Amino acid sequence: MSDRRARWALYAGLVALLAVAGANRAEATIKYGPFQISGSLQSQNLIRHPDIDSYNITQQRNTARLQLEYKWLENGKFLDKYNIPFIHRSNLYVLYRGVYDSFYDFTPGYIEKDDVHGDVYGGLSLFEFAKRQGNATNKPNFARHTLSVSGLSHGEREALKFDNQLREAYVDLKLRDIPLSIRAGRQQIVWGETDNFRMLDRVNPLDLTWHFFFEFPAPSFGWDQIRRPLWMLKFLYDLGDVWKFSQSYLEWYWNPGDWRPAKQAFMPRPWGLRFLDPLTNPIDGAFRGGICGAGPNGRCDRLMNGTRLFQQGDYDNNPLDNNQVGVRYHGITPQGIEFTLNYLYQRWAGDDGTNYAPIRGLENTPANRSRATQLISRGIFPAEFIAPYIHTAGISANYSDETYTQTVYRMETIYDIGIPMFDVAKQTVIDSPVLPGVTKKEMWKGMIAFDRPTWIRSINKKTTVFLTGQLFWHHVISNPDCQAQAVARGDVPRPQSCLIGGLDLPSTVRTGTGTTNEAYRDKIRDWESIFTLAAFTFYRGGSIIPLVGMAVDWVNQWNMLPFWMVDYVVRDDFVINLSQRYIVTPKGHSTPIFSTWGLGSLNSGRSETDIRITYQF
Repeated sequence: MSDRRARWALYAGLVALLAVAGANRAEATIKYGPFQISGSLQSQNLIRHPDIDSYNITQQRNTARLQLEYKWLENGKFLDKYNIPFIHRSNLYVLYRGVYDSFYDFTPGYIEKDDVHGDVYGGLSLFEFAKRQGNATNKPNFARHTLSVSGLSHGEREALKFDNQLREAYVDLKLRDIPLSIRAGRQQIVWGETDNFRMLDRVNPLDLTWHFFFEFPAPSFGWDQIRRPLWMLKFLYDLGDVWKFSQSYLEWYWNPGDWRPAKQAFMPRPWGLRFLDPLTNPIDGAFRGGICGAGPNGRCDRLMNGTRLFQQGDYDNNPLDNNQVGVRYHGITPQGIEFTLNYLYQRWAGDDGTNYAPIRGLENTPANRSRATQLISRGIFPAEFIAPYIHTAGISANYSDETYTQTVYRMETIYDIGIPMFDVAKQTVIDSPVLPGVTKKEMWKGMIAFDRPTWIRSINKKTTVFLTGQLFWHHVISNPDCQAQAVARGDVPRPQSCLIGGLDLPSTVRTGTGTTNEAYRDKIRDWESIFTLAAFTFYRGGSIIPLVGMAVDWVNQWNMLPFWMVDYVVRDDFVINLSQRYIVTPKGHSTPIFSTWGLGSLNSGRSETDIRITYQF
């Protein structure tokens, strides 16, 4: 579709929503006795502008949400009629979300020509190399077909443009004789003190295919829309006062087999990871050529043990094989410090910015080399997607200093045990292209933050400006000092361990064995850090809410995400939001910067303007 028709499609969606909102105002919720029904209609339109003279529409997402709350049991009586023993109160909560993204209808020619690796395809960008490859094989449209949305099949585009989910469906129970509350069903569990860049907030993995991690900042929206709800049981036992700690409670959850890893997508999806599927893509995918050249039709078509990359590991989804648990204690000290002590045991989702290894090849032994030959002959790549169990212990706390600074201070820290990372010093049977082995490491992660309402009369004479800031860090314990490229080439004796990130592994094109060092540049640093600053205030009685802020990866070339947004509350049920996010990479978005949180790597060149219209009912 032409740009003109695309713009008209976008405008038509906006006008339709405005027409709905312009009708006679509906009640915010519909109540009938114990029933309460509410919901919203929303249109989100994203325009990407990687350069000052270019733009592309990358999303025209239309979302309907419908929420039902039913207080079916009050004061021990079900439907105000039947006495139920042991239960004092119970509510039913159901949330449905339906999505249609017309981007996959009207902009199938959208194309992103650079990937995260830079100009390392024989000195060319990904698109230039694919174009040359197409010319060599007499496929003149090979590059555009491979890198554009139009290259997806009709079925694939149909699956991407629609999303129908029962987001949440749970029952809350408050027992009568003991201070225990239970929530059972499909739900989200949010722990910790951080705003995004998660640490303790890891019970529910993220869906990063919708809009990556950019469903922020508050107050207008947040991560509730990109967490993957899971079927779980959550318990809260009110302990009252414990020693000198007030408001004490013990909270724990059990996920009996419904856990899934973080959902990822690849180019040409506009919000996928900024590279093609490393296994299946026709340019340098591991399933094509290399060791898979000995497979049926010269390729592999699947991983070992029935695993699927970022979808399914070598486990069954049942309570015995996929069991997740967590527990935390909450209390408040006499000095007013609110804190929690946390422990989680669950599979590694890989969505907190850690540069981890999602795939593990067979160790290079004579027996495994023979096994690999047999697997390849059946079209099976001798590696598997992994999501191992890890132990996480953590603390969160906040303290409101009303006397001296009028500031709320927040902190959160965790210690992870068992995170998988690629290790160049470990060899696997996969040597063309080379896939390193995996080592499990421990990491210390933390956050300190402040929130402060501040009078700035030159900005707002009637109300305060809310200032908030956060500093995050990741530290790999006992990270070896090594030169990964030299180790991979055999230029130096192979050390006991040499960690490397997953964003720049060799491929059938980027071998990493020559003098150009086209792979193994993504080194695991001892320390990674990022900080965020934001400010917002209210005008015209709260109907206009401007917000400005930035996230800065100061370890990796000062890659930055400055952003601004304005919420205009036209009516209580109708809100317009305009925002812009700028990805600032000092070395440009074609030079690789393998930043762990993705600002200078996975999202380089993805600056955007966002227009969102929400009608609530």
